[in-house]
Amino acid sequence: MPALEKRYPRESFTKKLERICQRLDEASVRSIAYKNFLNRPATSLVEITSLWVVGSYARGAVTCGDLDLVLEYKVVEGTHPSTTSMTKTFFGTPQYVRYYFGTPESSTAGIVFENAVQIWNSPGCDWRAPINSITPDPGAGRAERETDSIPLRAEQLYMAPERLQQLVVQERDGIIAWDFVQITQKDLEPIDTSALSERDRRLIRVSPMMGKKSQTLMPAIIRLMARYSLFGYWDASETHRGRLRCGATVLHLGRPALPYHPFDDEPTIEQFALIPHISAKGPNGAWIIRRGPNHPDAQLLGQKSAYYLLSDGEPDIVRYRDHGKSWSIELLQLFSTREDAEVFSAMIAEDDESWRIEIREAKGFELIPLFSVADVVEIGDLQFPVTNAGGAYFDRDKATLDELLAVLPSLP
Repeated sequence: MPALEKRYPRESFTKKLERICQRLDEASVRSIAYKNFLNRPATSLVEITSLWVVGSYARGAVTCGDLDLVLEYKVVEGTHPSTTSMTKTFFGTPQYVRYYFGTPESSTAGIVFENAVQIWNSPGCDWRAPINSITPDPGAGRAERETDSIPLRAEQLYMAPERLQQLVVQERDGIIAWDFVQITQKDLEPIDTSALSERDRRLIRVSPMMGKKSQTLMPAIIRLMARYSLFGYWDASETHRGRLRCGATVLHLGRPALPYHPFDDEPTIEQFALIPHISAKGPNGAWIIRRGPNHPDAQLLGQKSAYYLLSDGEPDIVRYRDHGKSWSIELLQLFSTREDAEVFSAMIAEDDESWRIEIREAKGFELIPLFSVADVVEIGDLQFPVTNAGGAYFDRDKATLDELLAVLPSLP
């Protein structure tokens, strides 16, 4: 759990817990209206039979991040409603209350709560007594969990507990690696549009397609990508309410999730940036996830290199069009040796005296951002489409990472 999470006095959560118990006394059986899995209106009758408080509040912590509750319930009529519609109908939407369903021994949290305190078990029960029985303990804090190394709260992410535990294991084993970049109020300050690059003006033009909370993040995202995605443009075709793409970086906003197989043989994605909407509680920032040193791709990438041409600080892209085609694509040329790149550059310079170019070498993971800047990567006499547009142009599937690396030279 990130240290940047804000914590609140115990007394504020006691009031919330008392109000929840009062709501259960008023009606422990309620009719729940919701949308079923076919997105059609449905109604179920649900009874809550028990409530436990768990987590730091149950251990007596004087400040807490959340009020963690376990609810046991049964469906009297109908099918199981969504948990969100159920808790909203019973309790409204009190802030920083987290609900799990089942019992302390087996719940949707995926862990056993050893310090659970049963607070409510039937209408009219004396729920104040168990609340008062919990002695405040200044030394009590949040219990350590395996997923504490993840820099965002579980409530900020749209991933099941098992998936988060899987990511922790993968990071520990070096299959993935990650950074967390805090987003401060200064990062959210508007950027003078006259100072924006053409790349970032493109993002500003498409940002009205996103929700207001996502639009608030735009200045911070522009500043972030200036550090983490030097090459590549904002891809308008992949920009919508919760997803953006800038070069080799895919960004998920709001309540983000990491795909189950994020890098499988994908030559144009270097990293994912998961950025929840700004909240008072936090943490506010970007969780940036990439291949780790023990990822299968890393073993191949670490042995490969290529040379490319750099113009005005960016990879030199060629607009390519075959005579038989009605549209053009963008092509990036890679060279196996510096000599090959120098020969090609000298040939162009003979016909264009204004030709000013720099030759640079990319090694290992530096190759991924290069693969992402064009529709087609050309290596020697071979062309490899890496986007859908490139695949359509050559009427073939997109190239895999293995195919690209197979024709690149190995480092000494």
